[in-house]
Amino acid sequence: MIAFLALTCLKGVGYWTLRKIYESKLGFKNLLKDSSADALASYLRVALPKDISWEHFQKELWAKGIERARDLNKRGINLYFYDQVTFPSSLKNIPEPPFWIFVHGNKEVLNKKSFAIVGTRKPTDDGIFLVKLIVSRLCNNDIATVSGLATGIDQSCHLESIRYGIPTIAVLGNGLFVEYPKGSKLLYDNIILNGGAVVSEYLPEQNYSAENFVRRNRIQAALSSALIPVEWKIKSGTAHTVEYAFKYAKKIATPYLPKTYNVRPELKFAEENRNSKSFEVPIKLEAMIDYILNDQCIESTQPYQQDLDI
Repeated sequence: MIAFLALTCLKGVGYWTLRKIYESKLGFKNLLKDSSADALASYLRVALPKDISWEHFQKELWAKGIERARDLNKRGINLYFYDQVTFPSSLKNIPEPPFWIFVHGNKEVLNKKSFAIVGTRKPTDDGIFLVKLIVSRLCNNDIATVSGLATGIDQSCHLESIRYGIPTIAVLGNGLFVEYPKGSKLLYDNIILNGGAVVSEYLPEQNYSAENFVRRNRIQAALSSALIPVEWKIKSGTAHTVEYAFKYAKKIATPYLPKTYNVRPELKFAEENRNSKSFEVPIKLEAMIDYILNDQCIESTQPYQQDLDI
């Protein structure tokens, strides 16, 4: 861990460079301790300082890694790597898994049976009502919820989960030190105080990006036993999460209110192309809850190829 954190202190070394090192099996410590200055600079494609000796630079960099590890520990943030037994098994069994995750809060909640509730950043009253209804019904089932801390449906999921004593997991598309969206720090803290966790594969100070949000959606889908996309469009960020859930053979349950099915084309799209089941609620609420709580697996089918806007 120290070597990994030390390398993050180098200008020009970011998420993708570190991922490349991990995939190479070279090892962060071996790269830092055993390489020459020229070899390290060449491999990382960065410029190293010329005014100090290589040995002194190595010691300084290692000390910075220790300092960062202490800072994470002080904040209550843990770092887990793919090859550790403590790494969540649900994240190991997907294509292109995260090779590390930063976890703030209760790490054990990542191993609970959980359901992802996701949707638009600009929900209607109907969307918020659906979240409130579904989360209230999930109460007392010894489960967790998963969402992305975004404004709208995501934050509603986290808030309602806290209200009903359900631990909730926020998966970020940025580092844990970055407050996004603005004004979400109080909710972030309350998630942790109420037995949940905030997780990210991105470096603590890494900012958000469209690509990051798409990639974090695969983690939401992987952590969950089932996905409940509440209010969304066929071309949207939520659509990526739906696609990941389909690829991972997760159950997808799409709720809708009476007399709204025909004005929500995403429902039929998900049924035909993502193996989703639609449920009219509240009349079919119990059927939907039974469906997602049932441990029976679903058959995976070949994903329909659809270009989705980021």
